[in-house]
Formats: sequence, C-alpha cells, structure tokens
Amino acid sequence: MRCPFCGHIDSQVKDSRPTEDGAAIRRRRFCPSCGGRFTTFERVQLRELTVLKKNGKRAPFERDKLYRSIQISLRKRP
Repeated sequence: MRCPFCGHIDSQVKDSRPTEDGAAIRRRRFCPSCGGRFTTFERVQLRELTVLKKNGKRAPFERDKLYRSIQISLRKRP
C-alpha cells in the first residue's frame, strides 16, 4: 500500500485485527522509507453476480433458481 506521507509503494503491516463490530479489518502499517506509521481499514466489497443468458441479456443471479434446478435433477436418484 502506498505511504500517505512520502508516496513509497511498499509498506509493512505491523498489526492486524478485526474491528469491534467485525465488519472490517484494522491494519497498522509502517513505511520503511520514511518511518511513517498509519492505519488502514479494509472492508469486504460484495458484488452482485450477473448471469449472461444465451440470448445475450444479463440477469441477476438467483440462488433459489439454482437450488430448485439441482433438486429437480436429483429427484429420481436413489
């Protein structure tokens, strides 16, 4: 990660722990170039999955539809 003080590209992680609510990770970083210390918070960014249909249209992914299709295909199996 880029140092906010000197712009050096590499920084070292000195401490890493989850936040109190568990939604992010707090990292204490150290820049070997200038000796600066800074904190970063990292969160997971969830993307919505998109399915590309045979006709070229895009539709949102439906987990229930996949589950139903699997159940139908396994219906007659012992």
